[in-house]
Amino acid sequence: MLLTVDVGNTSTAMGLWREDALLARWRLATDRLRMAEEYAVFLDQVFRLKGLPTPEAAAVASVVPPVEHELEAAFRELWGIETHHLTPANAGLSIEVDHPQGVGPDRLANALAVLERGDAERYLVVDFGTATTFDLVEAPNRYLGGAIAPGPETAAEALAERTAMLPRFDLVPPPRGVVGKNTTEALQSGLVLGYAALVDGMVERFAREVGPIKVVATGGFARVLAGLSDRLENVDPDLTLKGVRRFYETARG
Repeated sequence: MLLTVDVGNTSTAMGLWREDALLARWRLATDRLRMAEEYAVFLDQVFRLKGLPTPEAAAVASVVPPVEHELEAAFRELWGIETHHLTPANAGLSIEVDHPQGVGPDRLANALAVLERGDAERYLVVDFGTATTFDLVEAPNRYLGGAIAPGPETAAEALAERTAMLPRFDLVPPPRGVVGKNTTEALQSGLVLGYAALVDGMVERFAREVGPIKVVATGGFARVLAGLSDRLENVDPDLTLKGVRRFYETARG
């Protein structure tokens, strides 16, 4: 029984595995001020509510070190288990960028997960989070770099905060196509359809530069764009957790 954790800047995803079967998944807001005892109480309630068995180990990919440390203390206090931390040094990847230590563990987890698929030579992972990341990965274990853009929710929040008259709105496709007939529809057109165009354009640029690629998307917004983008071939909401699991299995030998 393995507990996998993906600590992002906005939210933290957790999943409990029995070997390669994902038994349960849940998500909570990332809070840099939450203490280990609070995490322990929360997790105890989740496991009781879902009737889940006790994990035997935990593996974490985190871009928020304070949360990572508190979670490790909570796992130790609640279950007495060891926590394995995914880093550029132990990912088992050839990280071919200028500063390998600067690559986020979540991006490395995504790379490990797509390599496990084994259905292509070269992958482009598109992860929609606080930032939208594009990561180029090549079999058998090469991480080649990528691109970073603001996430759609981040862009929407920035517009709402920095403009006096633009409303907050749901990130869903506009009901009447690209030509918005009111402010909300215009915002949805620009950010939702605009992000679909951004993804398609970036995928096309990657393909022109490196050759054929298989695109795999993850993150909540991937589902929204799946029917709008011409290049989002595969959507896997559990991709990062799968990569954390693969890291643990490899580290365990």
